[in-house]
Amino acid sequence: MNNQIDMIKYGVKKEGIVWDEKGKSEIAKIFIYSGVDAYFVCSLQFLFVEDGQFVLSQLHGADYNYSLNTNFSTVVLDYPSEFLTGIQGTFYRTGLRSIKFVTNKNVYGPYDSDKIDPKFQYKEFNVHLGDDRSFGGFHGTKSESHIESIGIYMKPVTSSMITNSSDKVQKSKKKTRY
Repeated sequence: MNNQIDMIKYGVKKEGIVWDEKGKSEIAKIFIYSGVDAYFVCSLQFLFVEDGQFVLSQLHGADYNYSLNTNFSTVVLDYPSEFLTGIQGTFYRTGLRSIKFVTNKNVYGPYDSDKIDPKFQYKEFNVHLGDDRSFGGFHGTKSESHIESIGIYMKPVTSSMITNSSDKVQKSKKKTRY
């Protein structure tokens, strides 16, 4: 069985500087900077677990000192039992307006403004990955002042599927013995 199946990449592509966290599927914390006046998600940063070590990602979006008018929030996951199962939010043509992080235990957010003004053409998004640890990382685009777009990588085959299928194979082998 080939366990090297590439991941599915989902998300809206916008103009801007591309950022990518492919393969970084174990998250312990998420740091969110959001605008007080601009109503956009300014930047995101992630604390991943890789080979049993905590690794802080680069800051994606506006630099820390870009604006003093930012809110700062931290999502602390109950790692390793809590894991990402989806993201939700709103975006405007120029950037990410709000974001929620959905886990197998909770929903965090919305961060920044989830209020939709009818005079603007905001779009809502809802990405549900399932409860089998399918999350495979984030990707997106950014400008100097905010996150323009966000997307996810999804593992089409998870370790629980491999474990379950090998258990079934072992059980069926045992049944066929005389």
